[in-house]
Amino acid sequence: MMRATAYQKRHAKASQRRRLKAHERLARDRRQAQHAAEALQQALDALELPKDLVTEIEGRLRSQQKLLGKIVGMMCPPLFGYRTNSELCVCRASSM
Repeated sequence: MMRATAYQKRHAKASQRRRLKAHERLARDRRQAQHAAEALQQALDALELPKDLVTEIEGRLRSQQKLLGKIVGMMCPPLFGYRTNSELCVCRASSM
């Protein structure tokens, strides 16, 4: 009975040490992330970019992605599970 209690105490202390180490790692990572965010903000402020630049870039990227999807869909539709134009025509003709 005494050995089990001693084992349980050692096990509890070891898990507490690991948890504290994990907590310290998490705190360090948060500090580093906060520091990186502040440095990034300072760099952006130094560039003096307009405030709506981010939304403009997002809109342009979205339109480029949409255009690329259309191009790929037309060039190689069977790769992504779509039917080709000829297969669509055959299906329409056979269903009549």
